Amino acid sequence: MRFKTLGTQQPCRAVVWHPDIMVAMSDPAPRLYTDLAHLWPHLSPPEHYAEETETLRELIDDALGQPPAGQRWSVLELGAGGGHSTVHLKAHFDVTASDLSPQMLAHCNALNPDVPTTEGDMRTMRLGKTFDVVLICDAIDYMTTRDDAVAALTTVAAHLRPGGVALIAPTYTAETFTDGDVAHDATAGMNPSAPGDEAIPGVTYFSFVHDPDPADTTFEMILLYLLRDHETRQVQTIEDRHTCGLFSIQDWQDMAEEAGLDAEALAEEQDPGGTGSAWAVIFRANLTGNHAA
Repeated sequence: MRFKTLGTQQPCRAVVWHPDIMVAMSDPAPRLYTDLAHLWPHLSPPEHYAEETETLRELIDDALGQPPAGQRWSVLELGAGGGHSTVHLKAHFDVTASDLSPQMLAHCNALNPDVPTTEGDMRTMRLGKTFDVVLICDAIDYMTTRDDAVAALTTVAAHLRPGGVALIAPTYTAETFTDGDVAHDATAGMNPSAPGDEAIPGVTYFSFVHDPDPADTTFEMILLYLLRDHETRQVQTIEDRHTCGLFSIQDWQDMAEEAGLDAEALAEEQDPGGTGSAWAVIFRANLTGNHAA
């Protein structure tokens, strides 16, 4: 997957909501990251992340080249959630994963027992060390105000070594947002195959993305889950509302500058034979000269 430098006046393709969005916000958190976190591996399995993490790997290679012989670049993944990107990233990098949701980190630890994890808020977390690469993908969506976004980007800068690269990938920018986007998927679930095994309910989900107030910096994502019990054949319906941030490309670049980062907007080059990545725009950032000094 190739990206090109994007001027702020160039149009981007709209991007359909991608389910890899991890919570990084104050209470009340959306239920997907609390009492419904057990659904995550079935809603968005790790194999769905292979292509987009390959995109991230290519962008890192383009920015940093190859590490010294016998070494690997270190990566801090903020908002790693259930570790479904981590499982692919760790094949190439030394990854440290962080998330605010303990339920999601439990999934991450189970899937990636060899990856160090830390529970923390991306707005305030400080690990006391720097990394070659800092990643924030869809988790940055939960920064709903300028202050929150600047705080998260300041965390990025605080953990990025001079000469390193940060990749920030919101699901939408104001330029790529499509009011009324709809997505859906389903998994059949399964009955226990042996005594003591846990039954996995059949899950169907729908997402509806809209902007209730175009004058503010947020949009709303409404998730509707249909859970079908295999034994009783009854279906439970659950609604889960997520408030997310929506900023223009220029807003992101201005906020990055305030945080001590120089951010370049990259737009995905269209590949008629490809499926596309999870993002229409990725910001590639380096420490500014003043911050690096």
